[in-house]
Amino acid sequence: MSSLCLPDSLTPLLMHVEPLLAAADKYQLGEQVSVDWSESETVDIQFEERQFSLVFNPDGADITGYKVLDQWIAPYPSVSEMQQLVAQKPNLIVSGLPTEKGCIDIWHHNGEARAVYCHHAGASEPQRAMLMVALALDFPLEDAVTLARAHARGYMESHMDGYGETGWPMSRELFPRALTANHPEAEDLGWTCKEAAVEPFAATDPAKLALYPVVDSAEWVERLLDLGVATTQLRIKDENDSTLEAQIKQVIAAGKAHQAQVYLNDHWQLAVEHKAYGVHLGQEDLDTADLVAIQQAGLRLGLSTHGYYEILRAAEFSPSYIALGHIFPTTTKEMPSKPQGVNRLALYHKLIGEAFPTVAIGGIDLSRAEKVWRTGVNGIAVVRAVTQAEDPKAALDDFNQLLVRHEPAKDATDAE
Repeated sequence: MSSLCLPDSLTPLLMHVEPLLAAADKYQLGEQVSVDWSESETVDIQFEERQFSLVFNPDGADITGYKVLDQWIAPYPSVSEMQQLVAQKPNLIVSGLPTEKGCIDIWHHNGEARAVYCHHAGASEPQRAMLMVALALDFPLEDAVTLARAHARGYMESHMDGYGETGWPMSRELFPRALTANHPEAEDLGWTCKEAAVEPFAATDPAKLALYPVVDSAEWVERLLDLGVATTQLRIKDENDSTLEAQIKQVIAAGKAHQAQVYLNDHWQLAVEHKAYGVHLGQEDLDTADLVAIQQAGLRLGLSTHGYYEILRAAEFSPSYIALGHIFPTTTKEMPSKPQGVNRLALYHKLIGEAFPTVAIGGIDLSRAEKVWRTGVNGIAVVRAVTQAEDPKAALDDFNQLLVRHEPAKDATDAE
């Protein structure tokens, strides 16, 4: 259980906090959160292992925790000025900064500033409430800021007639857009981007994504393709592996021979050079990989995401599919994020909708696959569930029997 302790000055926010916590409990989005009051001027959030504070518009005081600036008086500071300031101050959150056409939210991420932008801000009190609730539910800061803006917009839309129900934001239209080089207004806003703008990537075949094994050798790729697997990924972690290029060439040839979708993890230069089907990249690769070269070579692109903001950021680059994870605890690689769980996965997939194919990944075995599949994702990535199975063919058969989309029965009166 975590706790959210509010100062008396924020008492009016309780009418927004309680419905949000009820919605979070309904969708099982985190541990239960208790709400209390204190004489402190800060919002205090405590988990079993850690505690931090949040304060809105601090008056020059040196306060431990996040400092949120969300009250603005003209003339407003420029977006570029705030971007530089947040990059220098890890605990600063700029919320709802007015611009000529909308508002921008900015936060610190690993030495730089990141942001989301939309054309109307929504209601301020619901925005504050969601920011606190999301942090108390252990959403990362970037997701808490993003959810807060989506909820503020949704609350205002639902209450335009004076009444509306307050729930968890789900509609894509409510969410802001991530500011990247691909955002059409980034330059006009004065936002500086590290990544490059790029055209949409070639489409992958969603029908072939249902079972998506991720393996660490060309031998395994060929073995899976011989067993009828339609999509797979070669993930060799050791960049100094002397056989790396030979294995990449081997799986590209095997994929073409089987008319399969074979993705390469990370090694995009070799993928471009040898004309691979596609590459799979992580969020950090968006700042360093030559996306234009990958796109112009006709390669497909899969992108890893670990929450709301990263999904919105990935969508800006129009990838071939979006991977959602990690869903359950996994030992196959060290993860910077916590397991998302099936309930958050379902909300992430709903957010993406039909815009991009989705692949769930992370700790998924046969016993967990059905409830993951029911969220509506297009594919399930598996690693140990196949490679460590006593009988890989039988394991593949079991998954394939499970990962089937049954079409609704056709009414007899519709038949000619």
